[in-house]
Amino acid sequence: MDEQVANALAMIERADADPLVVAAACETAIGFIHARQLEAMCQVSQEDPPVFDPTGQLCDPAPAEIASALHWTPSVAGRRLELAMDLCASLPIVLDALRRGEVDLGKAQEIADGTARLAPEHRCDVADRACTFAAGHTRGQLRAWLAREVARIDADAVRRRRREALTHRRVWIAPEPDGMATLGAYLSAEEAQACYLALTAGITTQDGSVDVARADRLVALLTGTETGTPIPVQVIITSDGPELSGYGALSDQHASDLCDGAPRINLQRPDSGTQYRPKPSLIRWVRARDRHCRFPGCRRPAAQCDLDHVVPHPIGATSESNLACLCRYHHRLKTHTNWRVRAIGGHRLEWTSPRGRIYLTGLDDP
Repeated sequence: MDEQVANALAMIERADADPLVVAAACETAIGFIHARQLEAMCQVSQEDPPVFDPTGQLCDPAPAEIASALHWTPSVAGRRLELAMDLCASLPIVLDALRRGEVDLGKAQEIADGTARLAPEHRCDVADRACTFAAGHTRGQLRAWLAREVARIDADAVRRRRREALTHRRVWIAPEPDGMATLGAYLSAEEAQACYLALTAGITTQDGSVDVARADRLVALLTGTETGTPIPVQVIITSDGPELSGYGALSDQHASDLCDGAPRINLQRPDSGTQYRPKPSLIRWVRARDRHCRFPGCRRPAAQCDLDHVVPHPIGATSESNLACLCRYHHRLKTHTNWRVRAIGGHRLEWTSPRGRIYLTGLDDP
């Protein structure tokens, strides 16, 4: 252990220490812990290496192993593992700075991302200098410094990054408390600016907020509905309470407002089939029952999931008791890696990871 980290740990234990000094010492200790965590993640990946499925796509069991053990989402685990592999393999100098508490995890991520398109010899030099700069500056300042350095050293790297970034444009939704959600978009700067100005243009509010008016216009433009009119949605009434399909739990009053005057459909348990592909009625039943991916911790909405035979067809029946919703990543994980699953009754699934850890999922998982 580095002397700087040892001193920080000792400072944390002192009851009479300056609280600001203790706070700084905690950051040093946290950096040391994060560096050790990244090294451990690399080891997990090396012991559970990725495999190629029959289509040639890479299927990596390590993010799912880490996500399940740490109760993280697959995307968070995957992002952290990518950083771990990058620092351990290509940027040990940044990993060492993190271990000594000279940079935190966020700054280490900025350095890894900001230098990713540089040639190895330039990358190591910039990363080294970035660690020194980061010690006395904020994460935002570090990001701006990296952008200038990369542009100065390799202007083509900037163009390559922009071309690749354009291929990663996307729109996403994230649940929020109180029956709300965030709709986000990753766009080019000019596209985002144009969209924002279009939502703002001509707005005049005598009472209320410009932000609310902008949100109303966004909904009207995308859905074709007028402000205040009902939005067509699917509400599922379960024994645990109402849920909005693809979102999650709703309050009783919110569900009542959405369902006011709407038709109610009582799904009937469908018959099993002998064919591989489930009938539409069976698909609707299983998706309404599962609500989201049945892998531990995954909340990918059922409408975006595959219907997987727990016991592969034709040995396993095409029935509601042998079908489960799995997102494409976890479906491929089950099919092509050493992750295993079995139904254990009560619509519960028992997952066994490549390292032998066991996780249970059930229909009452939020």
